[in-house]
Amino acid sequence: MTELRVRDLFTLSGVLGLMIGTMSFFMYIFANGMDVSNLDRAMEIGGIVGGVTAFVFLCYTSVRYVERNRKLAEAAVEIDPLDRLQALLQSVEETSSSLPWAEERPWLISTHVRRDRGVMTVDLHDLDVKHSRFVVDQIIASRAWIGRVRIITGRGLNSKTIPKIRPMVIERLRGVTRELNWELLMKKGSVTLRPIGEAPTLRKWVLRFVFLGGPITFAFALAFRDLAGEGSYDQGLRVGIVLGMLLSGLLASYRERQ
Repeated sequence: MTELRVRDLFTLSGVLGLMIGTMSFFMYIFANGMDVSNLDRAMEIGGIVGGVTAFVFLCYTSVRYVERNRKLAEAAVEIDPLDRLQALLQSVEETSSSLPWAEERPWLISTHVRRDRGVMTVDLHDLDVKHSRFVVDQIIASRAWIGRVRIITGRGLNSKTIPKIRPMVIERLRGVTRELNWELLMKKGSVTLRPIGEAPTLRKWVLRFVFLGGPITFAFALAFRDLAGEGSYDQGLRVGIVLGMLLSGLLASYRERQ
């Protein structure tokens, strides 16, 4: 994964602000019936909106950047989660060798527990319900370190009666996703467990709000005051303060993805 540098934060903020500012410039012109006599006002609107957008984005990404670097600095060197999961499920390869179809379609750690496009993947094909349940239970028990994982369940097309493995997996996971802060993403033939992350503590939320609230609220207050125009400065100022505080509170509430 490519690491962002401080220069990248300023570059991304500038590009985003330029895009939003340009859109605002043309939207103002279109809203006034393509009247080009107000180009100065259109440029002012575009500059204000683009500048505030870039500033808010820079504040938010700066907080994320600092918190992420601090987390990486404190993190200990760990074993690759894929290696840990393969070692954990080694017994499944051994016990599943007694299944009736094992000689033709063996379940192997090297082929059924892998990374697929960067996502940890466990393939339950070639297992029965008993072994599949054991695999799912081991994944649940590994919530603290396993991260995002995709479980290939198949669609049960090869079952002689009704599908058994996929319903079992979905039922088992639905019972623990909320408790373990997992988001369950279901697709045909697979389910993906995506860690939601823990909500920020009150202390962390307050620190984020203090860091973000001041500059964002100040920028919003000035921007909405200028956008309101003469005669409505006070109303625009109050609206900007309220919206700035609301946005700061929302940004301070984000969960860390794992």
